[in-house]
Amino acid sequence: MFSIFTHIGPEVPLTVFLLLLLAFRMKVTPRASLWIDVTPEKLWPLLAVQDGKLENWGRTTVLTERVDEATQTYRKIFTTTIGNAQSRQFQALFRVTENIKNQVLELTRADLEGKSERNELLRLTHKLTPENAGTRLDTVYYWGPRPFLAQLLARADLWGGAYRIKGQAETGKPNERPYQMISAAITIVTMLLTLATFAAMIGLALASKVGTYPAVMMGLSVGGLLIGALFVHEFGHLLAYKLIGQPWGRMVFLPFLGALAMPRLPFESQGQSVFAALMGPGVSVVLGFVCALPYFLGQPIQPILAILGLMTAGINIFNLLPAEPLDGGVALRSVLARLIGSKASWGLITIGVLITGLGLYYEQISLILFGGTAILANIKPRKIDAGLTPLSSLQLCISAFAYVSIISAHITFLNIFLAHGHLLKV
Repeated sequence: MFSIFTHIGPEVPLTVFLLLLLAFRMKVTPRASLWIDVTPEKLWPLLAVQDGKLENWGRTTVLTERVDEATQTYRKIFTTTIGNAQSRQFQALFRVTENIKNQVLELTRADLEGKSERNELLRLTHKLTPENAGTRLDTVYYWGPRPFLAQLLARADLWGGAYRIKGQAETGKPNERPYQMISAAITIVTMLLTLATFAAMIGLALASKVGTYPAVMMGLSVGGLLIGALFVHEFGHLLAYKLIGQPWGRMVFLPFLGALAMPRLPFESQGQSVFAALMGPGVSVVLGFVCALPYFLGQPIQPILAILGLMTAGINIFNLLPAEPLDGGVALRSVLARLIGSKASWGLITIGVLITGLGLYYEQISLILFGGTAILANIKPRKIDAGLTPLSSLQLCISAFAYVSIISAHITFLNIFLAHGHLLKV
């Protein structure tokens, strides 16, 4: 049973390392420096904090209200339009801790006493320096502990915000295009890195059988199909965010792991959380059906479709395992929180132990890794889905039916493609 540990490949420790990066939190201070073609006197009003000031950040408007003149404390109210004439609103208090007109502005968070600093903006500074008939704007955000990916996105958000200010100062309209391009660049760069790692793994596995050059080409081809299957899966999550009224989310690929789709706004209910989790595997059912369509029509399945279909089924069956941070675990987390409340963590730990045990018995390192992750995620007491509207009884039934239906569909496709295994041999 434990012989699995005697033939661990290089991808396993790398996967463990990336899982640790996803789980490990640390404070982050992203910095942006941008030259803007206006004088400090013209740029300053866009940054200065004033009572009643209303700013337009694309889908989000920011209203500033003075709370306490003596301490220079202001409330910023962020209102984001989410479609169908609906909106989401968030508030935060900031205290002006340094204010030198046309030179320096520093705001410090003023409403976190007794609260967690995780994922919270603690302080921000703007420094304006005259340069070449324009202004050098240096901005620093001080964030509380955030996971590795959130640190990456914090930098993207900062630079997107800096270019938004640049557009507002130079043309009178906030420039949202750089923000979109930065998000797209993160997706493309991480996708290419992930493709390279998958292609290298597959190529190394095939090199002794077919030769170096054919192995490289096959690695790239199969890696490309794998990236395609992952893209469709994550697009399902992005589509879910859009359907519940949010802006489109962001997609980041992870070498050796796969990909993640992240929402722009927090969920409001457990129903939204479960729906978003199951939409990845749910939309992938369409891709699986397309790949299996020749079988249903009584025609032979082409090798490329068989490989893509097998990957799609395998990825989504694995993602539906009831272990966090996989989609099945995220859905189960909300279901257990609805059914057994504060004891949900114990249920998730129990399932994590079972999955780890199965991984040891069947010598599957992936099951061990994710089962162990589910255990570690729930050892420390936490409030699951705090502040979210609980699942209704109807939503609970629909969630269970959707989960069973989706995983059944992928298992059916898996059996179909495995029956055409002769097409997959090198």
